[in-house]
Amino acid sequence: MGMPRWNFSDAVETRIRITSLLITVCIMLFEYLNGDSSTQYPAMYICVFIFPAVYFTNRIQTKYFPYMKEYVQATRIAAIIMTLSSFGVWCYATYLRLSIPPMPSHLIYNQ
Repeated sequence: MGMPRWNFSDAVETRIRITSLLITVCIMLFEYLNGDSSTQYPAMYICVFIFPAVYFTNRIQTKYFPYMKEYVQATRIAAIIMTLSSFGVWCYATYLRLSIPPMPSHLIYNQ
């Protein structure tokens, strides 16, 4: 029995890894140029969870964790879920931040 396994080839795993990391780099570049505290935290969580999600492949599990494959696979599944949920929160927060117009200057309190 055990945990579910994805039997992707090395080429598919590499494409998934490159695509995921390029999306993360684009998000971080966007946050660097146009960041706000409401969107930087989800972007930070994407960066934290993307690495175990893309690097704990079946080959890595077999090579470095031969006796703990079940736990590493569970960690990978949890990291994928956390990455996708953080990406969803980031998309929603970015949409809200970009779609709500700024407050008019006459309503801002100045001392």
